[in-house]
Amino acid sequence: MTPTDPLTEIVVLSPGHDLVAEFGAAFAALPGGYVLKTPDEVSDPARIRYAFAHAPGPDDFAPFPALELVSSWGAGVDKLIRHPGLPVTVTLNRMVDPGQAQMMAAFAAHFVTGWHRGLFRYPGQQARQHWEIVNWTPNADVPVGLLGAGRMGLAVGRGLLSLGYPVRGWAARARVEAGIEVGAGEADFDRILSESVVIVNTLPLTAETDSLFDADVFARMRPDALFIHLGSGGHVEEEDLIAALDAGRPGGAALDVFATEPLPPGHPLWTHPKVMVTPHAASTPSAHGVASAIVHAIEAHAAGERPHGYVDRDRGY
Repeated sequence: MTPTDPLTEIVVLSPGHDLVAEFGAAFAALPGGYVLKTPDEVSDPARIRYAFAHAPGPDDFAPFPALELVSSWGAGVDKLIRHPGLPVTVTLNRMVDPGQAQMMAAFAAHFVTGWHRGLFRYPGQQARQHWEIVNWTPNADVPVGLLGAGRMGLAVGRGLLSLGYPVRGWAARARVEAGIEVGAGEADFDRILSESVVIVNTLPLTAETDSLFDADVFARMRPDALFIHLGSGGHVEEEDLIAALDAGRPGGAALDVFATEPLPPGHPLWTHPKVMVTPHAASTPSAHGVASAIVHAIEAHAAGERPHGYVDRDRGY
């Protein structure tokens, strides 16, 4: 870029989040002349073709009639797909950052290993000065069910395979990918539920997966199973989960996403003895990863190609 080349403006639509302050320097450090701007900083809204969005308000897209591409801050795009102010002609892409997927994999592995080996019981033993080994079961004898085989899910699966856990996946399309057998359909779903010691949910939120985890699904899990929820708050009927835990199936739950966030004070999930709560902390893209992903998406779109992370509105992800 020469000093006379115009900058490519990307409008940031993120009420409540100062994404310009968080990511502006990373965009400025990349070649090509890309700059983030808040809506108030845009001199000519009619010329804006690209947006970077996180939880945009109902009217946030209206001032920008020439939008061609909207990039989501996170991997979840269900709310953007359903946004009433976003024309269906606008291309959507979700965040694709390898570092974020690695963080998710490590986060999941923490709970898988902690549950399998009984590591979460040792702090209590330490407090009582009690010396006892909880579990030495080999990793190979602990089947893990992976619900969702997208980029995040496969990263989780690869990480667990590398630790010697047998991993079986379930998704909309049956296949073998990254060394993981991925099933589809009700029979394979039931097999995951009934056989897995740990069940990891990384499914996208779609019309088919909304409220998927209800009383019937939880009742089909093993009494010694841990349900690790890394997908979307809309996947789980939380009252059903609480009742299921009280009834003994599954044996525990590690929850990182919730129907209402932050999880309200006094919510029973905070204090349930079989629940581990984390504040939507599984992973986040780095500033460089965000900037690089969005710039690559813009360049692909400008070249007439589908960006990496392209969202198929019909599939919902």
